[in-house]
Amino acid sequence: MFAGLIVIGFGFFGIRDVFTNFRANQLATIGNEEIGVQQYRAEYQNELQRLQRQAKRAITNDEARQMGLDRQVLGRLMTGAALDQEAHKLGLAVSDADIAKVIKADKTFAGMNGAFDQARMDEILRDNGYSETAYVREQRQASMRRQIAVGVTGALKLPQVLLSAINTYTNEIRKADYFILPAPDASKAAAPDEEAIKAYYDVRKDAYRTPEYRKVNVLIASPGEIAKTLQISDAAARKVYDQNATQRFSTPEKRTLAQLTFFSRDAAEKAAKRIADGESFDAVAADKQAGGVLADLAGRTKADIFDKAIAEAAFALPQPGVSAPVQGQFGWVLVDVKSIEPGQVKPFAEVKDQIKGELAQAAAKGEAQKLHDKIEDLRSAGKTLEQAAEALGLQSQTYVTDAAGAGKADNGKSEPIPALVAAPELVKAIFASDVGVDNDSVSRKDGGYSWFEVVSIDPSRQPGLDEVKPAVIQSLRENNAQRDLAAKANELARQIDSGASLAEVAAANGAQAQTAQGVRRSGAAGLTPSAVAQIFGLPVGAAGVALGDKGGRVVLKVTDAVTPPLDVKDPQIAALLPQLEATDADDLLEQFVAGLQNQLGTKVNPSALRAANGSEQ
Repeated sequence: MFAGLIVIGFGFFGIRDVFTNFRANQLATIGNEEIGVQQYRAEYQNELQRLQRQAKRAITNDEARQMGLDRQVLGRLMTGAALDQEAHKLGLAVSDADIAKVIKADKTFAGMNGAFDQARMDEILRDNGYSETAYVREQRQASMRRQIAVGVTGALKLPQVLLSAINTYTNEIRKADYFILPAPDASKAAAPDEEAIKAYYDVRKDAYRTPEYRKVNVLIASPGEIAKTLQISDAAARKVYDQNATQRFSTPEKRTLAQLTFFSRDAAEKAAKRIADGESFDAVAADKQAGGVLADLAGRTKADIFDKAIAEAAFALPQPGVSAPVQGQFGWVLVDVKSIEPGQVKPFAEVKDQIKGELAQAAAKGEAQKLHDKIEDLRSAGKTLEQAAEALGLQSQTYVTDAAGAGKADNGKSEPIPALVAAPELVKAIFASDVGVDNDSVSRKDGGYSWFEVVSIDPSRQPGLDEVKPAVIQSLRENNAQRDLAAKANELARQIDSGASLAEVAAANGAQAQTAQGVRRSGAAGLTPSAVAQIFGLPVGAAGVALGDKGGRVVLKVTDAVTPPLDVKDPQIAALLPQLEATDADDLLEQFVAGLQNQLGTKVNPSALRAANGSEQ
């Protein structure tokens, strides 16, 4: 439980004092222990490399600091130093025999036979820059730190009130009556007056601001598009087919079989003799005295059969029949092959187009690179993008786009431009450039390239009310209709809270009263998430309002709530317990370490810390 805590550390608990009178190699002190620059730098680099392996990419020091890696590493070192001093104060010790048991039990050092392998341990320690002495010392420190952690948190029990609260949250079931008020028809709402329209626009004018649009010439060299222009010969496709037919374009033979497994060879041979003398396999399998255990295997390939000996016996038979006894992994087996479905190889004509497409895609990536080089040469010679495209028999496209890759439409709404939406890296580069700038090519995720020239820029602007008045009126009508619906729903809920029958209120408003039973926090059929949240947010007997589908409102009343007795064996509760226990233990241990650091006193050399993790050049 505590291994991760001790490895990660607790951040800067208790590190409140910053001093400047440090020696050159002194980064921090806690009590009478010192943390040196080299020690910190080694730990920091180890942790940075671990993160890079996880992310499968390089992580810069700036990124690492943004993640708080520098503070985590120092916090871990100071946590360890505090616990080590407490261990010394308490007189804790770990014997060599106990350390040896811990190391030998580590599966990391297990050999091929699953047992501890000294040579493998030496190799792993050497690869990670450890000597055996240093590793043993580190394990001894970790063991003593764990002793303290267990001493602090070992008797920790989760409070019953916490378990009861979790049980209520997880397992409570509620019942509610409700009805739905549908979304209003905003078109039937009264037209707002000029003063209301202007006030509405003034408050929300930013919502009507037009985005910046840029007119650009774009040339795209996409392997997918290039592949469509490439002609792959039948001969080239046939060559690939001949080399790969049995591996890629075939379906393996399948057999339906049954197997009888016996615990002894003698029993298997007796059963085989009965079959050889004329009895059927099924009759012998049905005879409990024969001692066989029957298993049916339908439609299996050779690779599907786990026991290789049985697979060999089953597929060695040239036609349906019963094999001789064969020794499998779990006993002696008779295999009855009942039917054979021959393997098939798809004919060349069936897969020809698939092969040609694959060859074209592979060739297109190389063609995209060649095209890139030719276009770059033409641009270096002073050609515009349009001229370079024309010289190579290509055609550039002109778009007017916003920063999301959407263009202007006649109805004033933005419509996505497929070529740009599919290349966000290109759109980003377009809006980072300017008119007249000679832009670098932009690498595409599909392995191709894009080029662009910004022709003109239409800046973002604030349109006047007259320009957007129809849209403002429509939005205001919808807003007013929703406001009126919410007021009506709240008033109906107040009536129900005052004693009115929900069913009668529903009927008076042309709605159908319904009942939702077995409602859990995870959801309920027919209810929106907002309605479910409201049902659990109200006391039993209370009425309320929640958002419905498509702008409607749900008026509801909670009629019952039942929580089953706490059962720690309940799967949901049982799954949470280890996490809750670990969290409580972590919190308690954090407080303990913070107290230790406060008692011991801590000092940090900020300039040495910045230099050690590369933030100070």
